[in-house]
Amino acid sequence: MEPTALRDALADWTDHDIAGYRLGRHLGVFPRERTFGSVKRLFWIADYPVGEALVEMLDLMAAAGVLLKDEEELRYRWNPVPPDVDWNREDAEAGAEAAEQG
Repeated sequence: MEPTALRDALADWTDHDIAGYRLGRHLGVFPRERTFGSVKRLFWIADYPVGEALVEMLDLMAAAGVLLKDEEELRYRWNPVPPDVDWNREDAEAGAEAAEQG
């Protein structure tokens, strides 16, 4: 049975192309009937927008602390220690004010 949450789909270290595929499946980019083998080339062809966008999203999630990234092996996994996302409206306004004063 396929994991229903991205957290479960990326629980273990996963190569970048498979991680991108799993992210794409969870976002609805790839229909359920499309296998990894049928879309693998999207992650290996230079400048292919869909593959690049999904891997870029993985990188952004790693930068935000949601995922961990192994740079040497080009693989990702869900971060077992979730990032602090307990911001509230006051935190957001204070951050915006600080950015304006820059």
